[in-house]
Amino acid sequence: MKLKIVSLFTIFLILFSMALPTSYAASEKTLDQLLAEAEANRKAYNDAKKDKELTEAERNEATAQKKQVESEIASINKQIESTEKQIEEIQKDIDKKDEQMKDIMSFVQVTNGDSNYLEYIFGATDFTDFIYRISVAEQLGSYNEQLIEEYNKDVEKLDNKKSELSTKQSELNTKQQELAVLEAKLNEEIETINEGMLSKDDEYKTLISTINNLKNQECKGNETLTQCQNRKDKNRPDGIVVTGKTYMPIKRGRVTSDYGYRASMGDYHTGVDFSNRVHGDSVYPVAAGEVVNITYPKYSGACGNHIVYVYHTGLGFTTSYWHMTSVNVRVGQGVNPDTKLGSMGGLASEDSCSAGTHVHLNAFSGLHTTNSGRKNPHNYISNIPSKGVYFTSSYGSR
Repeated sequence: MKLKIVSLFTIFLILFSMALPTSYAASEKTLDQLLAEAEANRKAYNDAKKDKELTEAERNEATAQKKQVESEIASINKQIESTEKQIEEIQKDIDKKDEQMKDIMSFVQVTNGDSNYLEYIFGATDFTDFIYRISVAEQLGSYNEQLIEEYNKDVEKLDNKKSELSTKQSELNTKQQELAVLEAKLNEEIETINEGMLSKDDEYKTLISTINNLKNQECKGNETLTQCQNRKDKNRPDGIVVTGKTYMPIKRGRVTSDYGYRASMGDYHTGVDFSNRVHGDSVYPVAAGEVVNITYPKYSGACGNHIVYVYHTGLGFTTSYWHMTSVNVRVGQGVNPDTKLGSMGGLASEDSCSAGTHVHLNAFSGLHTTNSGRKNPHNYISNIPSKGVYFTSSYGSR
């Protein structure tokens, strides 16, 4: 009996889950919750902006200190260079004086019996001159020794000054390195803060765009995106006919680029490209649904040009159509497979992300109004031919 109860309960759960819309997700948030999340992102952005400003001020202070230290080091280098020149000049004077006094010193070298000394002494005209000459020779020798001693003291002072300057230079070099490390660290912090700040700003803008689109569709604050869409799907006045059948976005043509990695381009292609090279040819939705967003080019040559998002009622997925040169629908409009969404574009002159006429098709699970969360279109749209295969009615003509 217990087994039967469990079995019936299991069957009930299966049937109940089958009755849920395919786009249902427990993680979906209500419009009010999305608004709160958007505001939280805005606050996080503002907080990060303040942190960035404080860190920039700290970095600027470190940079200013580093420049001051560099200026002091440059000044000390000049002082050291000047001191070295002074020492060099004094040394030259010492050598010069020493050379000049060599002849005179010969007269006072009494102990070596030099004949020049005797010649100078005994060349006196009288006793007074004799005494005078001895005195002059001795005074000259004493003066030379005193002069050289003073020179050596000056050299010693300059050597001490040079040593002090070198010590200070070493200390400043260490401080300069520390400030350079601090400056680099603060620059890294600023970069990290800036990345997080821009990320929060992007999230905020994306959420606000989604919220505004849903508000335009008259979704309620306490509804999730799916609940809002399901409520609207119950009484649609626009004659949407959901058959479950899917079509190609153009009546005839071929797949020019498939979903996945492209070796020739070196990138990962996030959709499927369709083309027949007829610029301005009609683009259609792959299934019945509702236009939930349209992005218009902000400037000439903007990436994607005109982009239309269609949520496919009852099928649980969204598609977007890129590179259109014009749009024929409006947000909130119900569309069937034979409704013209717009005209195929893609010329390089009108779209920076395209080099030729085609429509790029993206697919998303559930309701989407932005370009995040792209999936493989093959998972949602049947009969997409292989790349290069020409298709007509066998792949879903209208």
